[in-house]
Amino acid sequence: MAETPPQDDRARLEALRDRLQAVLDDPDTAPRDLASVSREYRQTVSALAQMRPADGVSKLDEIAARRRKRGAS
Repeated sequence: MAETPPQDDRARLEALRDRLQAVLDDPDTAPRDLASVSREYRQTVSALAQMRPADGVSKLDEIAARRRKRGAS
């Protein structure tokens, strides 16, 4: 694989979540493997849910700030 690995924890967890989802959706995944992959998937989704949102300002916050600025002018 020529891809560079994601640099932050959120990106790594999202990549892991996507990979686990692909394994779960694969019809060739053995039934005995589904339990362990499902457990890892649930733990990964839970870890993502507990993480802080990515640093930065959301689009909604940007829009609200512009509206406040326009109203103050």
